[in-house]
Amino acid sequence: MAKRNIESFLDPKYLEEILGSFSKATGLHIEAVNRKGETLAILGNKCRNEFCQFMRDDSRGEKRCIDSYKEATLEAAKWNEPYFFRCHAGIIIWAVPIIVDNVFLGSIICGQVLLWKPDEFFLQQLKKSTSKLDFDILQQKVNNLPISSPEQSQAAADMLFVVVNHLVKRDIHTLEEEKSYHLQRLQIKTDLENRKKGNTTGFTDYGTYLKSERRFLSFIRLGDKTRAESTLKNLLTDLLTKTAGDKATIKIRVLELASLSSRAAVEGGADAEQVMVKLQDFNNEVNRIDRIEEFFFKVHKVIEEFLDGIFKLADKKHLSLVNNARNYIMENYHKPLTIKTTADYLFISPSHLSRLFRLELDCTFNDYLTRVRVEKAVELMKKPEFSVEQASKAIGFKSQSYFAEVFRKYIGVTPLIYKNSLF
Repeated sequence: MAKRNIESFLDPKYLEEILGSFSKATGLHIEAVNRKGETLAILGNKCRNEFCQFMRDDSRGEKRCIDSYKEATLEAAKWNEPYFFRCHAGIIIWAVPIIVDNVFLGSIICGQVLLWKPDEFFLQQLKKSTSKLDFDILQQKVNNLPISSPEQSQAAADMLFVVVNHLVKRDIHTLEEEKSYHLQRLQIKTDLENRKKGNTTGFTDYGTYLKSERRFLSFIRLGDKTRAESTLKNLLTDLLTKTAGDKATIKIRVLELASLSSRAAVEGGADAEQVMVKLQDFNNEVNRIDRIEEFFFKVHKVIEEFLDGIFKLADKKHLSLVNNARNYIMENYHKPLTIKTTADYLFISPSHLSRLFRLELDCTFNDYLTRVRVEKAVELMKKPEFSVEQASKAIGFKSQSYFAEVFRKYIGVTPLIYKNSLF
């Protein structure tokens, strides 16, 4: 942060859009200056008023103007509020500091006004301080300076302070996202290098990719955040490899993946309305971006939100208990598991565990256990060596007919039809 400067921090286009509009609305002159008082941009009205420009046409006058800006900028930073000052020529100006994470970058200078019409005393002081300039021309130009009352000037300074703080907060957020995009690029690069070292180039067809995608969606439905995020990372690297970095194709696949993930999250217990709102926001964002790492960053972010939505409450103790229960089920689903054996493992009562499942996952213990078993059955039946009967027994079902009934409820077809469709 210490090496950051105002030029690299503030987005020039957005700066012009916001502060330029402020200048046009108020009629006030605005400049962005660095810590040395040097002008980086004149916003809104693109030129200084005739009086100030005449002063700056003289090299000594320009140096005095810069020195005035520098002093005002330092004072504004010291107090972290708008600082009013009278420049060497007697013109009223105020500086609003730009401070990011306690690092002073520069200021926004505003004003170039008089608080009242120039009187004899003002003109005498002006003549004295600008003895090297043609005073007749200077007096003519000073009469054209805008006049702003103290109340109007203070109100404009307060408003500008709010606007500048908004710009700072916005650009901090932008910088944080840029840092995340950079980390995403490094992650992609590392994944690709690791594959080369291991003499693997990833999947060779979309069939393999879609199998990984189905596993990923299964982890989402089960609320298994760790494995979902790990699989997502591999999926995105696979996608980059397969498409050779084609942005249009990656964009289509990423939008598709987010849509499928949203439905899997709802099936896992997330609130459908909230998930759909997040998905719409994601779609709108993706349609405005162009970099591959941004696509990947955004899809990571929205899927993380989907997974968080499966657990709706913020009570960490409750979340920990439910997570431990889920992990226990994932490791022991093939055994004759009951809510009592799981509750005993967690040292809580079965009734309390039952309440937690309904509260956090919006389903019963048995619903979740069955969901895990069916997902595992789907994985097993993709292997030619497993028959339907063997898959049924391997996941803990004693009755094959009951397994067929449950499987059809979750998948939509019987286990045999599903198995036959694979080979």
